[in-house]
Amino acid sequence: MMTLLFGALISATDPVSTLAVFQEKRVNLQLFYLVFGESVINDAVGLVLFDSCSKVVQHPEDSSIDESIINLIYVFIASFFLGLLFAVLFALIFKHVKFDESQQLIELSIFVTIVYF
Repeated sequence: MMTLLFGALISATDPVSTLAVFQEKRVNLQLFYLVFGESVINDAVGLVLFDSCSKVVQHPEDSSIDESIINLIYVFIASFFLGLLFAVLFALIFKHVKFDESQQLIELSIFVTIVYF
């Protein structure tokens, strides 16, 4: 279990250098965003896996691998539905609220707020 914990810790690699090269070479923007999105998902999975494995390593008598797997599935499902809920909510906000030239700051503020949700 200790090796799984270590693997979860180092699996969340940092794509900053790859993204910097992409930006310098001016690659297709879609490829840039795909690599960026993959790195975000990779980081999230690494965090959840590390959390589940660390609980088993810290308290081996209280936790089992089955509980860790159930915790992983629970976090995945809860995260998916929370993300879906906020995506629909903010899509409706941007669909029904019309921003004109004078409200660009408000639009940007709402967009930055979405990122934190």
